[in-house]
Amino acid sequence: MTVAASPVPRTPWRLWRSPYLWLATIHLLGDAVVVLTSGFLVLIAVAVAILAWPLAYVGLPLTVGANRLVYAVGGWERARARITRGQEILPLVPPPPTGSRIGDARAAVADIGLWRQLLYYALLLLLAMVWIPAIVFAWSVPPVLVTLPVYYSAFAASQAQLGPFVIDTMTKASVVAAIGVLLLLVVSPVLMRAASALDGELARSLLGRSETGALAERVNQLVTSRQQVVDSVEAERRRMERDLHDGAQLRLVSLAMTLGRAKNRLGDREPTVRAMIETAHSEAMQAITEIRDLTRGLHPPVLTDRGLDAALSGVAVRSPVPIRLRVDVQPRPSLTIEALAYFVVTEALANVAKHAAAAFAEVVVRREGDILLVDIRDDGQGGADPAKGSGLRGLSDRVAGVDGRLIVHSPPGRGTVLIAELPCG
Repeated sequence: MTVAASPVPRTPWRLWRSPYLWLATIHLLGDAVVVLTSGFLVLIAVAVAILAWPLAYVGLPLTVGANRLVYAVGGWERARARITRGQEILPLVPPPPTGSRIGDARAAVADIGLWRQLLYYALLLLLAMVWIPAIVFAWSVPPVLVTLPVYYSAFAASQAQLGPFVIDTMTKASVVAAIGVLLLLVVSPVLMRAASALDGELARSLLGRSETGALAERVNQLVTSRQQVVDSVEAERRRMERDLHDGAQLRLVSLAMTLGRAKNRLGDREPTVRAMIETAHSEAMQAITEIRDLTRGLHPPVLTDRGLDAALSGVAVRSPVPIRLRVDVQPRPSLTIEALAYFVVTEALANVAKHAAAAFAEVVVRREGDILLVDIRDDGQGGADPAKGSGLRGLSDRVAGVDGRLIVHSPPGRGTVLIAELPCG
C-alpha cells in the first residue's frame, strides 16, 4: 500500500525538527544526478534497441533486455524514494515471458509500464532544472539576509547594495534580517516540502501501480488460490471414493461371500453358530450398502465416466419422489463444477424427500454460455428458509465457494424453487 507522497510534517516548526526535511532536500538534489545517470542509461538502452530492430536476431533480445533494464533502474529509484522520503511505491510488473522471442519483444514494446517509466525520467529532467535554483534560493538567500546587519556594521562603509535595494541604515538591515529569519524558518522548509511532495507524486504515479490495480491483482490471486483449493478438495474427495470403492468395499464383499459360504456349509448344525454367522453376514451386507451410498454421495464413478446426465439419471431412479429430469451441459464443465452440480441436486432432492411432502419434482440442468444452471422445483409444502436450515446454508456456502449463486424461492404452500448458478468458463 502506498503512503503519502511526502511524510515531511506540515508545520514549519516541526519541519525543522524532522530529518525528512534534510533527506527530502538531498533527494531533490539527487534528481539531477539520477537524470544524468539512470535517465541517460535507460534512454541509451531503449534507443539502441530501437535502432537494432532491423536486425531481428540482435534487435529482439535487445528490446527485451532494454525493457528489463528500465524496470531494474525503476526499482533503484523506488528504493531511493523509500530511503530518503519513507515513500513506499508498489512496483510495476514487467510483461511475463511468452516463450517466443518475437512475442517477448512485442510485449516489451507494447508495455505501458516501460513508457511510463521513460516519461518519468523525461519529466524529472524538467523538474530537476527547477529544483536546483529552488534549493539554492531556499538555503542560501535567507542566511545571507540574516547576516546582513553584521556585514553592514563591519564591512559596509555607508551603505550595502542588495540587488535593486540599498541598505544605508542599521534599521533597514535589521528589517531585512527579520525577513531572512522568516524565510529561513517558514518559507524554505515549506518550499522543500512542497517540492518533495510534487516529486513524490510524480514517482508514485509513473513508477508504481495504483492501489486499485494492486487490489485487483490481489483479488485475482485470491480467486486463483481459492479455485486451486476447491479443485484440491474435489480431487481428494474422488480419491476417497476410489479408496472406499476399490478397498474397503471389496474387502466387505469378500467377507460377505466368505460368511455366506460358511453358513451354507454349516447347514442345520450348530444353530447358535449359524445364527451368529447369519447376523455377521447381514451386518456385512448392510455395511456394503452404506459404503455404496457414501461413495455415491461423495463422487460416483459414473459422474466421471459419463457425466451429469448419466449420474443424475441414477439419482432420479432411486428417488422416492417422481422426478422429471432434463440435462443439457454440452460442452462438459470441469470435474469440480460437475461434482458441485451433482451435490446440489442430490442434497436438494434429499430435502424434497424428507421435508417437502411433494408428489412431484423437476430437475433441469443446462449450460448457458459460461454458466451452468441447476434448477430444482417441487410441488410440496414450501416454506424452506436458508437462514433457518443448515442444509440450504451449506449448499449456499458450497456454491459461493466457486463464485456461484444460490437462489431459493419457497412461499408456504406453493412449493420450492432452488436455482444454482455455477460458473464454468
